[in-house]
Order: sequence, then structure tokens, then C-alpha cells
Amino acid sequence: MLESKWGLRFVALLLALFMFLSVNDVFDEFLASNGESPESEVIEGMPVEVLYDDEKHYISGVPDQVNVQLFGNTSNVKRLQTTRDFEVFLDLRNRQVGEYEEHFTVDGLPENVTAEVVPETANVNIQELVTRTFEVQAEVSESRVGPNHDLESVQIEPETVTVMGGESEMNRIQYVRATLNDNARITEDRVEEAEVSVFDTQFNKLDVRIDPTHVRVEINVEERSKEVSVNYEVNGEVEEGYTLEDVGLNYDTVEVYGTKEVLEELEEINVEVDVEGLDESTTRDVDIDVPEDVDRTEPAVLRADIEVKQNNG
Repeated sequence: MLESKWGLRFVALLLALFMFLSVNDVFDEFLASNGESPESEVIEGMPVEVLYDDEKHYISGVPDQVNVQLFGNTSNVKRLQTTRDFEVFLDLRNRQVGEYEEHFTVDGLPENVTAEVVPETANVNIQELVTRTFEVQAEVSESRVGPNHDLESVQIEPETVTVMGGESEMNRIQYVRATLNDNARITEDRVEEAEVSVFDTQFNKLDVRIDPTHVRVEINVEERSKEVSVNYEVNGEVEEGYTLEDVGLNYDTVEVYGTKEVLEELEEINVEVDVEGLDESTTRDVDIDVPEDVDRTEPAVLRADIEVKQNNG
């Protein structure tokens, strides 16, 4: 039959009919009509869209997400479970200020699929929108600052944000904070992005809108240091027949960098000037013996002018 033109046309017709029936779910409907139960799947975490006048009203009581149980044609339910290409919303555009119990609406489902939203309703509170401006505060934990550093300044950009909400929530506002989530140790100036949150007196987070939601926080630190005096000790003897006349250091004090505990106890620092075997005046570099737990000194090396004279006779 396939060798004749009419045979090929017949096979093509059967394939086209099969494709048509599959696309239009006729097979699934046939199976369902013959006693097969429809598919049922729960899709968790579907976002909720709220339709309302956001320039006039503030809405609270609506969950960000709900679960949706789908019933119906197997292939469509399976497809929706993967694509999630339908919407859950509350339409509050015709509501005035007040409290309402509203049913969720599901849109975008095929004709042979139905849905139940869990929970079925939301207790919605509609308030007049109140808008105020607040200064943002940012706190940097001392534990983040390096042990050899001090927190110099914290600057926020922008310094203020606009907060919008119902009057009951707005009246509870006590703190507007930029929350720093990075726990990295701070040993140099850095910039972080921080999310802005609003709290009441008990540090309960309030349900309000914030613009902008994030701010730029510039953290400036400086190395902890202390200026201490320098004392020197002469090490060795000059050549026989010569006298050590004088030793002069190019710095009487140095800047010492280290932990708070070390710097509090440190009042002076000692260096050794080696004159062993000298028979003429000279200039030598002198290394600073850095105490334990001292990070560094400025300058790191001193210069000693050593004056030697030959004895008369």
C-alpha cells in the first residue's frame, strides 16, 4: 500500500489525525471519561500579585506566596507544574479603606484545568497611604574591624529614604537601618551595598515600602598607632686609640602600629648602634627591634650619625 500514491496519502492522513487528537488532549479526555481520575498536583510558592491604587492606598495582610492545587488534564497539569505560566492575584481596585476577606483569583489556566488556592482567602487591610522621609543609620560591628585598626567613619549614600505605609505602621517607626550582611574583616577602606529595613522600638520589622530599598555604605578605617620615643644603646667598642664622641639618630620618635593592648603598654622603643672596631666617623642604618605583636613602625629603619675621634699622643 505504501508503494502507491493513495497509500502514502492515507498514512499521512492518519498521522495528521493522531497529531490533532494529541494536541487537543482528546486521548486524555477519553481516558478520563472511561473512569481514569484527573491529575492533581500542588504547586508551592506561587507569587501573589495585588491590583490596587498604590499612589493612594497601602495594603497589608496579603501573603507574598501561596500554594495552588491543580486538577484536570494530565498533560496540562504536568506542563503547568513545570512552566508555572499562570497567575494568582487579588483585585482590590474597587475597594476603599477598610478590612476585607478577599478570595484569590487564578488566571491563565487551560479550560480543562481547575485550581484551588491554599489559603483560599486573605484578610486584607486597606489604609490611606502615608509617606515620610527618614535618615538612614548604619552600624558596623566592632568584631569586623581588624585588631590593628580603628573605625574612622561610616558614610551612607543616600542619607535619607522615603518610607510609605499605613498610618498605624508609620507611627510605630523607631529605627531605619542599613543592614550590612558581609562579615568580612575590615582592614582597609571599603564600600558595601546594604538593604534598608524599618523597625519599631522592640526591633520588630515593619511592613512598609521603602525607596530606595538599598543604600551605599562607605566604611573608612585607619591603622591604630602611637608615637613613642626612641632610646639607643651602643654595642661594641671603637678601635683602640679612638674615642666615641657622639651618636645622633635622625628621629627621636617613631610611629608604632599594633593592637590596642600593645600600644597602651608601650612608651618607648630601643635600638642598638654597633660601633665595634670603628676608627672614623660614619653613618649607619639602624634596624628597629620591633616588639612582639607590633605590626610595624614608621620609619622602619633609623639612621645613626656616629662621630669617632683619634686620641692625641
